[in-house]
Amino acid sequence: MPKVKVPRQSTYVDMTAMCDVSFLLLTFFILTAKFRPTEIVPITTPTSRAENAVAEDMVTFSIDKDGKAYMAIDKPEKREQILDKLISITQNKYGAIDDKTKKLFTKLDLVGVPIQMLPQVVTKNTDQLTQMRADGQLTGIPMDSTNNQLGDWVMAVRYVYAETENLDNPPIAIKGDRTSNIKGVKRMIDVFKEKDVYKYKLITSLEGKVD
Repeated sequence: MPKVKVPRQSTYVDMTAMCDVSFLLLTFFILTAKFRPTEIVPITTPTSRAENAVAEDMVTFSIDKDGKAYMAIDKPEKREQILDKLISITQNKYGAIDDKTKKLFTKLDLVGVPIQMLPQVVTKNTDQLTQMRADGQLTGIPMDSTNNQLGDWVMAVRYVYAETENLDNPPIAIKGDRTSNIKGVKRMIDVFKEKDVYKYKLITSLEGKVD
């Protein structure tokens, strides 16, 4: 019986659809990727084994290697609310803050000066603030016993989250440089205790991976 000759099949594969999908995925990832923002005050955090992610709606209080205190508020709308509450509870103790400063404050990524200097700082962008820090002009938020402005900020944060989110414990995190003097970190924690804030997150780097 003669053998049946199987016709040779073409090996051509149309990859057009695959290329279209690949470019769509690439475009999606580019558009949705979140790039790490430039740090105005670089802080090398200590390491730990914890892998819990920090929430996006967070107020972060930082201590740099020189023991200076800073504050970063994630959400712009919360920045305005917290500043308004600060003005209310301090009754302009640190001087009047005009509407222009309030509006520009919503764009300020980092608070790192006494409250009296806010009008001069809110007009600066990230690059300018970074340069100010390099020039030693970002002196940090005062937190000593005679001028405890950090405590006033903490109280403003507490009130805002209690009134707007009905939270007894505001979403606060501490980010300290691993080379910072322990006295600065202890003083910040003492300020929290004075203002009845006992729950907060500690920001660290994953063990084996240093920022």
